[in-house]
Amino acid sequence: MERTQMRFTCDRDDLLKAVQSVSGVVASKGVHPVYESVQITAENDALTLSATDLEIGMRVHVGPGESLRIERPGTAVVPAQRLGAICRELSKGELIFDWDAERRECTLQAGRGRFQLQGPSPEDFPEIPDVGGAEEVAINAGVLRQMIKRTAFAAAKERMRFALNGLLLKVEGESLELVATDGRRLAVDQGACTNPGGVSLRAIVPTKGLQQLDKALSDPASSVWISIGNNHFRGRTERVTVVSRLVEGSFPGYKEVIPANCSHGATIPRDELVSTLRRASLVTSRDAQCVRLRFHTEGLTVSARSAEGSAEETLSCAYEGEEELLGFNPDFLLEALAVLPAGDIAFAWNGKASPGKITEGSYTYVVMPVSIE
Repeated sequence: MERTQMRFTCDRDDLLKAVQSVSGVVASKGVHPVYESVQITAENDALTLSATDLEIGMRVHVGPGESLRIERPGTAVVPAQRLGAICRELSKGELIFDWDAERRECTLQAGRGRFQLQGPSPEDFPEIPDVGGAEEVAINAGVLRQMIKRTAFAAAKERMRFALNGLLLKVEGESLELVATDGRRLAVDQGACTNPGGVSLRAIVPTKGLQQLDKALSDPASSVWISIGNNHFRGRTERVTVVSRLVEGSFPGYKEVIPANCSHGATIPRDELVSTLRRASLVTSRDAQCVRLRFHTEGLTVSARSAEGSAEETLSCAYEGEEELLGFNPDFLLEALAVLPAGDIAFAWNGKASPGKITEGSYTYVVMPVSIE
């Protein structure tokens, strides 16, 4: 009696890359073995690998291609972490995958290596929800990746911040906007999109969902199709699909937080500012996490002081006006500067108690001041 219910042959690197992609949404240990696993479906001359933690789901397609040969279609569910570790250690080249449905056991062979893994029942693997027939908006993958990189870091990390634990995604006409804030800083970026249906979208997408989509976008020239429906977000390419439950709640009003018609402004070399802030932050402490920015006719003096020591350094910048002294958390400035290209950055504000604003093209970053009294 033939026990094998599923069998395929593919290049080891193709399978490893797909497993590594979906592993980002696999649930942590202790939830249930099926949520720590990847579902592998072989049919129609292609593989589909799926994983979910019930909040975010991901599907990655492999093939059709010369390296993939499906001898018997079927579905297997295998522990994701162990499968990835085994694929990394197996010899490069052809990999043979067998699944015994009765024993719920897969066999992996490559070169002289042979491994067997037990897995949960495929019937227990949860269905990844979808957005139904929601209309899609297309955006360049490279543009979307940059937008996620320049905003996601500003979202709240504390789980109790609810609506702030995600990014506001808005589509109006041919413009897509991402907004993130943790209440102390705000990041906003915009990109052009293709919106043939003229749909308007507004939803809060979990930070992790967008970050997993970002990691999966390997070709910056490809297109990403975005849609929202059935209380879920979906971002897909020809190879990858990420589906995420939306964050409930109301995203705070943010446009009024962005300083307009600023009375003060300076143009600062980005790389010099980063280096100076890093050096000054070495003497800050948890109780005194603040750097002082003193703008004057000779440039910008960055200083910091704590019980452990002090630092002061002056760098050149273009500034006209009376001397101004401002205080900010250095980490909040450095995180924003890290996602900006080399060159000069525009820094503006309206007074000592005003938020600082950094702008670069379509990007705006606002950071609340720290008291220096």
